[in-house]
Amino acid sequence: MFHVKLSRDLVCKAVGTREIDEGKWALAERYCELVLEANRKINLISRSGDVSQTVERQFLLSVASLDLIPGTKGLNWLDIGSGGGFPAIPLAIFRSDISFVLAESIAKKAYFLERTVETLGLLNVKVAHGRLEPRGPNEKVRHNSFDWVSVKAVAEWETSLQLGDSFLKPSGCLLTYKPILVRAAESRAMRKYGFKMLSSIPIIEKLPNAGLHIFVVEKESEDK
Repeated sequence: MFHVKLSRDLVCKAVGTREIDEGKWALAERYCELVLEANRKINLISRSGDVSQTVERQFLLSVASLDLIPGTKGLNWLDIGSGGGFPAIPLAIFRSDISFVLAESIAKKAYFLERTVETLGLLNVKVAHGRLEPRGPNEKVRHNSFDWVSVKAVAEWETSLQLGDSFLKPSGCLLTYKPILVRAAESRAMRKYGFKMLSSIPIIEKLPNAGLHIFVVEKESEDK
């Protein structure tokens, strides 16, 4: 059995709560163990340094965005390039009222995600294996049909916005993590794809030594 020692205090701080339901906590720990175990054979996360700490850090980064998500029930969420399942699976554990689709193009990673979702019993999560095309046809994921889209692994800001524009409904929100501030070039890209900034939070406010920002940008409605 592989073990990741999640810090309950840090998770509570990241989530913004004093207590965590024991059922959710058990799922969180089991998920981290599954990632750590599978990472020996599949490159889900970096294998350098203390991998168990990396898993914990990825989990904390994921749930740090929970207080930016509205409490509206029945939201549809697309996570693009899910890899090991961060941030979508941690979010799905804490928000069982949101329906998640995890899109992953690499077969081994998609299989890991499917097995993990089954093992954890996450009825609000589906896995879509295949490469998403921003403008071309997608058999498993419809364009402009999601309330939220998350893009974690894509480095280019404009690429994230293009993906968000392709798969979000009008007034939908794109969540992404970047080690940058929004400057003139990023602002121009937002205008190009019709987005406006809703939230920009340095994660270091919640987690020590986390040099990233959480960005939430909203796709403008069609009547604008």
